[in-house]
Amino acid sequence: MTSDEFRTDILSLLARLSPREQRKALAGAMRREANRLKKAAQAAVKRSGLGQKNPTRVERGVYSRVYPARYGAGFLVSVKPHGAKKGIHRNRYGREKPVLMFAEEGTVERNVGRRQGHYTMQGGRFASKKYRTYKRSGHSTGRMRAYHFLAQTERTEATGIEQRLFNEFEKNVSRAADQ
Repeated sequence: MTSDEFRTDILSLLARLSPREQRKALAGAMRREANRLKKAAQAAVKRSGLGQKNPTRVERGVYSRVYPARYGAGFLVSVKPHGAKKGIHRNRYGREKPVLMFAEEGTVERNVGRRQGHYTMQGGRFASKKYRTYKRSGHSTGRMRAYHFLAQTERTEATGIEQRLFNEFEKNVSRAADQ
């Protein structure tokens, strides 16, 4: 089958479907691919060793979202907190923390406590804003290294996403046209 015959075949199948069924077919393909990428990201979190000694599973903080049809077609896989406690981890003290967000990007070292001293920064000749950086007197909170598991997943899984999406969309369209 040539590409022109294939294109006309798909277009004829799409013409038999209502716009609602077309959107459902596309959303189903997006959902399946988003879940596949989410599982790959969760596996990357497990491989990183993050939260290995914690009884609650840290990798549950990775979530996928398929955008509604009114926003266009698309999906995302993220660890940043959103909505119904997605991306939030409850630690052993019962506190809710966005651990995976901190682990993905890393954190800077900070000190807690009172502000002890400051250093005034002058702007340039044209932008003469003054701002201060403060040194704090308390203990250090430490820093968390960046794991970059979402970036790693994107690097390893990015090839072939469009092809898999199209194949799933084609399956969904043909399944809906047969009914």
